[in-house]
Amino acid sequence: MMIETVIITLDKNEDINFAAFGVELQKAKLFFYPYQGSRTLENIINRQEGVVNIVDKAEYLIKAALGDAQLSINKIKDEGLYYLKDSCHYYQFKVNDITEMDNKYKVSAKIVLEQMNRAYLGFNRANNLLLEAAVKASRIGITTTEEEVNSFLNNNKRVIFKTGDQNTEYLFNFLKKYIADLGGNQIDRN
Repeated sequence: MMIETVIITLDKNEDINFAAFGVELQKAKLFFYPYQGSRTLENIINRQEGVVNIVDKAEYLIKAALGDAQLSINKIKDEGLYYLKDSCHYYQFKVNDITEMDNKYKVSAKIVLEQMNRAYLGFNRANNLLLEAAVKASRIGITTTEEEVNSFLNNNKRVIFKTGDQNTEYLFNFLKKYIADLGGNQIDRN
């Protein structure tokens, strides 16, 4: 089963990169599939390590998926790596193997540190729909179009606003702006 996470990697200049990734956890190993040309893949190839964060805030995943993450972090003592301050759980990993696939790579890694910070609260329907829209938006030009993401949000906006919380409107507007900046159509809230 794939779990949506935020992966933190460092580049050769020690700059932090946040990326939303579906990660498969199997005992003391994890697997994920970065696209060719992604910063995460480049960092993984160069450093052979990173941190997978389990989160229950849709905002973290949405912003990490769309490349606009400004998230609070803490340093892992004596490791030179970072984890999300508000993560529920995190896993530090070292890469075992990187296998080239069509337009992606399969990364297999060993978990070297596991830390529980707090209980996982989960997501409501609004957050799940907003996350799905963000995943679709992150693939505009790869496997989807602006129109498909606009249509998805328009078809689900009633449920999003009915089941959402105080952060829902902000995230919905964040997605609207992201799509509009790519040349997509504006989405009305109503």
